[in-house]
Amino acid sequence: MKHRVFTVGSLIPGRLMVKPQAPVPVEKKEKMQPEKIVVEQNGSKIEIQPVKGKLLDTALNQGKQINYKCKKGTCGQCKVKVIKGSGLSLPNEQEQKKLKDELTKSYRLACQAEIL
Repeated sequence: MKHRVFTVGSLIPGRLMVKPQAPVPVEKKEKMQPEKIVVEQNGSKIEIQPVKGKLLDTALNQGKQINYKCKKGTCGQCKVKVIKGSGLSLPNEQEQKKLKDELTKSYRLACQAEIL
């Protein structure tokens, strides 16, 4: 087969007859589900499907039972241990104040932790 060199002049419409090629099929990428967040409170493991917002609100909207009281981060009733999952915000000032050293052991306040 003879190689043909194209120049600016050879690209003028109507001068070159090129057979259209069949489109190359593009593989559809499946949407990956975000990893579930698993927390533990009072010995019960709770699986939460990540949705942007507060961890506590997301769990309650999904019918998951997490104990809570004030929703302000002052009482500590919503303290959970994060067993599995990522995508949570860094601990805020209220969590740092209430949980102190427990933050290093993966404890969070569900009312303050944000799912990003």
